[in-house]
Amino acid sequence: MSTNLSDARTRPNLAPRPTIGRLRLRPTRRGRGFIVGVVDAVGPDTNGFAPRDRVAWRDTGQHLDALIIIDQDDVLGVPGWVSDEKVVSYLGAGLIARALVRARPFSRGEQVRIESHDPLVAEMTAAWARSLGAQVVDAHTPEAQRAEVAIHDDRMSRRRGMGSHGRLAQATVEVFQAIRAGVFDDVALLSAAESRLAA
Repeated sequence: MSTNLSDARTRPNLAPRPTIGRLRLRPTRRGRGFIVGVVDAVGPDTNGFAPRDRVAWRDTGQHLDALIIIDQDDVLGVPGWVSDEKVVSYLGAGLIARALVRARPFSRGEQVRIESHDPLVAEMTAAWARSLGAQVVDAHTPEAQRAEVAIHDDRMSRRRGMGSHGRLAQATVEVFQAIRAGVFDDVALLSAAESRLAA
C-alpha cells in the first residue's frame, strides 16, 4: 500500500541532527528495492554529500518518516539528470542486470539467452545485453537451447557483481550511464501510484 508524500510531511519530525558520518535525508520516492531522497543535513566528517544532494539507498521495508538518519556508507549519489521515477524503476534490477552481464561475458553478435525467474531482471538483462551487441533469443523457444551463451540469474552471479560499497557505487554509476544512453527505454517505468512514498 502506498500513499502520497504529503501524508508523511504532516507527521511531526523527530529526526535529530546527524552524528559523525551520518546523513539526515528527506525521502521522496520508493519502489523496486530502492528509496530516493534529498540530503537535508550532514553530520561531521561526512564526505561527498551536501544538503540538497539527491541520493538513493536500499529499501529494507522500514517505516519512513519525513526525515530519517542513515549512515553515509549506505547511500548512493544520484545525478540531477536521472528522475526519481527512473531511479526507483531501474536501479535495483539494473544493478542485477549489470552483475549478470559481467558474470557471463559474450562477444558482439553472439546469441544469448537470459534465464531468470524475475521477469523485470530478465527484461533489463536482455536490454543491457542487446546494448552490448548480443542477439538475445527468447528463453522459451526451441532455438534458445542452441544459444552460444546462457546468462543465469543466480545468487553467486548477483553477489559477484555487488560487493563492497565502493564497488556498488561504481556499479550504480554504470546503471545511471545505461539509463542516460536509453538502454532501458523499452522497460516500463513504475507508475506514479506504485512509486509514491509509503506512509
